[in-house]
Amino acid sequence: MKFTVNLRIALCAVVASLISGCVNPVQIKNVQEDKAGYLTDHFSPDNLPGPVRKTISEADGGRLNFKRIVYRQTWTLNVDDKNKTTTMDEATTLTNAGGGFVEFLSENSRNGVPMSQMYKLSYRNLVPLKSQTMNLSARVAPLLMEVKNFKHFDPITSLRNGLEYEFQYGTSVQIMNFRDGRTSCVRGDAKPATDVYASLSGEAWDVVCTEYNMNGVPQSKRRYVYLDKYGVAISVHSELSTGVSDAKITSIIIE
Repeated sequence: MKFTVNLRIALCAVVASLISGCVNPVQIKNVQEDKAGYLTDHFSPDNLPGPVRKTISEADGGRLNFKRIVYRQTWTLNVDDKNKTTTMDEATTLTNAGGGFVEFLSENSRNGVPMSQMYKLSYRNLVPLKSQTMNLSARVAPLLMEVKNFKHFDPITSLRNGLEYEFQYGTSVQIMNFRDGRTSCVRGDAKPATDVYASLSGEAWDVVCTEYNMNGVPQSKRRYVYLDKYGVAISVHSELSTGVSDAKITSIIIE
């Protein structure tokens, strides 16, 4: 009887490891000692699943026209409910990771007090490929989430006709039982990039992306400005079940 119970426990452990893999918890305190190093070590294109990296590299042979972009935004949260409306400051650094890949590090704060950080690798800062958000008052960070493969991928050159992304995703250590996701983006009219921020040049395009859950139900809508000269997007509006939020760029430096 004891042997049977122990065998059952062992088999359950094997199944759990096959589904989720094994991982050591990330201590947020340790990440703060070298945030840039953590971003590079965990969110470079080399850390993506091979099929994801291959799909993007073959579909988009273009490049990003910047080395680094540092910008600040003031977010007005819950603009749809005046009783809950508040503001939050966000400082973001985008780093050219080669091809259409962008490394992203942002920190949210209120009244000068840091609250959370997001680490991310994306396609042109429009499609998240790997991400992790850390509550700075917590001890351990949640698992990294990543796209495992694409069923459909549109390069940015298809923006005029709209963009579609169908993919499977899960935690970075997960090896089976992935979830299905889909994002659909439509482009608005062109406008001078100076309308977004005075020091920018070239054209800017409004891009609205709707994200669908594994059941095909819309779960969020986000609006970006795609800066054509630099080949990258910046998020300026979100519509979630928790509320509607708008952002204004207050400073931007492009290297």
